Amino acid sequence: MVSVQELYELWATDAYAELKDALGESLAPRGHGWLLELFAELQPQPGQLVLDIGARDAVGAIELVSRHDLRAIALDPVRLHCERARQAVGDAGLADSIEVVEGAIENLPLGDASVDWIWCRDVLVHVDARQGLAECARVLRPGGAMVAYVTLATERLEPQERAELARLGAIVPDSFTSAGIENAAGEAGLDLRRVERLGSEWRERLIEDGDIDTAAGLLAVARLDRRRSELVGRFGAEAVDVARNGFLWGAYQMLGKLSPTVFVWERRA
Repeated sequence: MVSVQELYELWATDAYAELKDALGESLAPRGHGWLLELFAELQPQPGQLVLDIGARDAVGAIELVSRHDLRAIALDPVRLHCERARQAVGDAGLADSIEVVEGAIENLPLGDASVDWIWCRDVLVHVDARQGLAECARVLRPGGAMVAYVTLATERLEPQERAELARLGAIVPDSFTSAGIENAAGEAGLDLRRVERLGSEWRERLIEDGDIDTAAGLLAVARLDRRRSELVGRFGAEAVDVARNGFLWGAYQMLGKLSPTVFVWERRA
């Protein structure tokens, strides 16, 4: 344990001041565009079919089709997302290349070995990963690959924090750890080609680029806690708790409690 004497002597040193200055230096963190670069390294070929699972407004499918001259299926279980995706696809002039389908990863409405690639972002923690990844393996052609981005709990996340994130974030506890995801993939017949544990990188890049303000998120949490009774009366406890959970999600990434992770799996031949 550091004594009071040691603590204040440490704070007073030039070396400690230099340490704080060093933390102002960027580590050149990777940003969202890196995930597209990773996909490009897999060398997709024109005309191949990519399945975008959890497509939301189809921004991923549109980007992949535009960059690589692919065909795509943009799949999402939320009807409103599908409506927005169809609008976005039409606006991009890609209606002939991208089909929007309402459906879920646990029961993919596709034939066996029918797709060349799978692109999956922010989905696996919300579902039974074993069932979902088994379906992904089923629809992938032998040798086909899946790129999955998922934010997972680390050992720094306290049990109560984990439980609250799961309860308010529609998270399946067994799908919230790296071991759970990797075991599910192996059982499904997906071989791990690459894993990148991004940790805080994307958040750092967003902050450095001025796209998000983590301090503003923490300020919102503080204000929410101080005004909880009033806000619950106006908006309901569930809305208030979900909002707080969302602000903490980014902060927990910066603190190492959550780690955005990218897996690249290949279906066994």
